[in-house]
Amino acid sequence: ALCEENNEIGVIDMGAASEFLPGALDYQNAEARAKISKEWREDLPTTPSADLARILERARKGEIKALYIVGENPVGTLPASMGVAEALSKVDLLIVQDPFLTETGRLAHVVLPATTYAEKEGSFTSMEGKVNPVRMALEPIGESKPDWEIFSELAWRMSFPLEYGSAKEIHREIAKTIPGYFTTKPEPLPIQLSGYLNNGYAQETHARYAVKLSHNPSIGSADYPLTLVLGQILYHSGKYSTQAEGLMKIYSKALLQISPADAERLQVAMGERVVLKSPVGEVEVGVEIQPRLPAGLVFFPEHFNTPPVKDLIAAEIDPVTRVVYHKQGPVAIQRKPTTVTSAVAGGGPGGPA
Repeated sequence: ALCEENNEIGVIDMGAASEFLPGALDYQNAEARAKISKEWREDLPTTPSADLARILERARKGEIKALYIVGENPVGTLPASMGVAEALSKVDLLIVQDPFLTETGRLAHVVLPATTYAEKEGSFTSMEGKVNPVRMALEPIGESKPDWEIFSELAWRMSFPLEYGSAKEIHREIAKTIPGYFTTKPEPLPIQLSGYLNNGYAQETHARYAVKLSHNPSIGSADYPLTLVLGQILYHSGKYSTQAEGLMKIYSKALLQISPADAERLQVAMGERVVLKSPVGEVEVGVEIQPRLPAGLVFFPEHFNTPPVKDLIAAEIDPVTRVVYHKQGPVAIQRKPTTVTSAVAGGGPGGPA
């Protein structure tokens, strides 16, 4: 089984997360840093890099002068409360590497056209740790290049050649750095159980896995009695799939799904446009009545940025993991003085993913 982001495990295994080195080695471990430094022939800093929230904070303060964003669209993904556009506007150089011109790419000083997964060799790593090969099905379009080629050319121009001639050469380096990575039974990751139990995590099982509810006082209040959830629908994945004409013909409805009970209570009809309000703003959006939703919960497909429903959510940052929570928040629905009651097709199995 693959993660929602199909190579999320592979990215962590390669050391892209700030707290890990390749092979999920602890960055704070001096022995692990020495091992990777030897492989890369370069001394590593003694402290890990910043996480997403801290990168944005430091950019706003002017502490970061340049950002290189690869395959991510933080402006289009994160809510306005994160202040992403403001942070990116403060850097002297913004480089975006992506197959598509995203909202983030439009703010960049330099855009480097990358290929899609179908135009390059590589692999996706499953949640079980199995490495699944990806074969190139199409030749790169236009001036686009695979990510590794762009990295290699930039490194050469900066007088630090990476000396890769193909994806296979990178695979060989991965196999050397992370023994057993491309086998069906990779070596166990060197995770210390004591660290898992002590570094901010509760030792009792029931407390460790307890659901942590939001601290937002507006959730469940009289002013905002509904909970908005952003999620995926059957016909789309992320935001890239909205670029696919065929998928948009199947499902292109950026509608707020509400339960029949809430629709009856609010006297809202299918297809009616309403005002969706939260403590941080309001937007106008069409309504779709979804029988599978429980009362009190409203759902919006996260694939669509118009209307900007995501900006109604105040992002929260987990104090331990530093993960940004931005998929749910308190809202209220207000009817417009003049309503449109023309019917809109129901649209099948759209609902919370």
